[in-house]
Amino acid sequence: MYFFRRLFMLAFMLMMIAAGAVLIAISLNVVSPEQWAGVIGQATATLTAQASVGAVGGLFVLIGLVAPYMQAKQLKKKRIIAFQNPDGEVTVSLTAIEEYIQKIAKGIPGIRDVRSQVEIDRKGIDITIDVSLVSGANIPQVTETIQMEVRNKVQSMLGVEEKISIKMHIKKIMRGAGEMAEPEEAETAHIPFRG
Repeated sequence: MYFFRRLFMLAFMLMMIAAGAVLIAISLNVVSPEQWAGVIGQATATLTAQASVGAVGGLFVLIGLVAPYMQAKQLKKKRIIAFQNPDGEVTVSLTAIEEYIQKIAKGIPGIRDVRSQVEIDRKGIDITIDVSLVSGANIPQVTETIQMEVRNKVQSMLGVEEKISIKMHIKKIMRGAGEMAEPEEAETAHIPFRG
């Protein structure tokens, strides 16, 4: 499969280079319209030439359809963690891990909203967490609690010993649920003077 993917990507690249070169040649008028007509006339002169041109055109269409699909499949494959169990392969979507992290963090006091992003590389698992805190929360304490809880629970859930790096970004500090808005100055009603 890897060989075919590389072959399709190489053919796609060559096809794009050839199409680009032809368009540049047309725009610079390197080849006259009569010469283009001659090339097209020779390509359609015999049944064999027509079949060859048709086969190359069909190959271009096939590559144009398959190459983006294979690229999307490869990107999707990178968004999972896979490991082997005795009964077969198990894959875990990084999106599922991100949602799990949000549930963990929202259960910690002082957290109003959480967004997370998980990336996998050779060094381990990189987690970035964007947090909105309730005003009055102790930032060092809350962030340390989040990092410790997320690290322990993700390692426990996945059963991996890989390094988990957690970066925190405090995006907002919001009013707590029990806090009320600053009271606005009451407008005094003016009674018109009657004389």
